[in-house]
Amino acid sequence: MLELRINGFGGQGSVTLAHLLAQAALENGNQGQALPFFGVERRGAPVRAAVRMSPATIHAHSQCELPDYVVVMSEKLTEAALSEGINENGAVIINAPQAVALDKHPTWQVDADAIAREAGLFSADGPFINIPLFGAVCRVLDIPQNIMEQTILNKWPGNNGERNLGAASKAYNTVTQIRL
Repeated sequence: MLELRINGFGGQGSVTLAHLLAQAALENGNQGQALPFFGVERRGAPVRAAVRMSPATIHAHSQCELPDYVVVMSEKLTEAALSEGINENGAVIINAPQAVALDKHPTWQVDADAIAREAGLFSADGPFINIPLFGAVCRVLDIPQNIMEQTILNKWPGNNGERNLGAASKAYNTVTQIRL
């Protein structure tokens, strides 16, 4: 079983990202489980969500304590996200404008903010970075691009889906593993 934890700020779409990843797992023939965690429910407050993926039935329903991957939606949350725990062999996927090397964990970087802005994905609070991060995480987890595309178009048919698909595809193709 593969476990991910998503650390972000309220309003960035952490829960939507978790649901998209769980749906992509299902569309890829696996089991998927999205686990939102609601503490202080306000925009700008640190929030988290978790995802489990498995080829077999998932019986666990608790939060992920030591996930295999930590998705950091804002570079500002890196230290806090890692202090919550990660598998000793775990990897980090981070939204940052430039490479961020972490000593203990393999790191993947994508500039989800720039991709979302370029695609015109905005809310009143800023760019919708969860869509580019969805593309980046799918690539890191080896979820085929056509499954990523199908998941997006099933969720948002029409023009919104096409715009989201462009942002997710760009992130899928540009996420980079940082070499120490």
